Amino acid sequence: MDWMGIGVLLIGIAFVVLVILLIKPLNKAADLLEGLQETTDRLPDVVDDVSAQATDMLQTSNATLDQVNNQVHSLNPFFHIVGDTGKAARSLTLSALEKTNLLKVQTASAMEYSKQEKYEGLYGILSFLFFLSQRRKEMKEIAEISPEK
Repeated sequence: MDWMGIGVLLIGIAFVVLVILLIKPLNKAADLLEGLQETTDRLPDVVDDVSAQATDMLQTSNATLDQVNNQVHSLNPFFHIVGDTGKAARSLTLSALEKTNLLKVQTASAMEYSKQEKYEGLYGILSFLFFLSQRRKEMKEIAEISPEK
């Protein structure tokens, strides 16, 4: 044999050894590709199932939102009633506050009057009440003279 034949023979032996060594990894790669093929074959069914479940979930959430909206609509008049009650209570409180401030002003001037005249004890209380009744009469006269708001 000549040198070229020996070289081709060595290359052939090396190729056979390489094929023997690569048989096991190539078989594993083939198994892996088969598993991948099975998975991709099942993928459309899985996507359909997930889509169906998502559709069901969205329909359920829409129904729940409709129920919540209906309940809020049924509670809306109650919120208006509570708001109106709050406004009425505020109006009543402001009215009471105005009357209290007016009484405070009237009482302050009566206290000043009783201090000026140096009234004390029972006589001071009686003069204080008399002064308040006089002020009330004056306020009624002023209210009758002035036009209504």
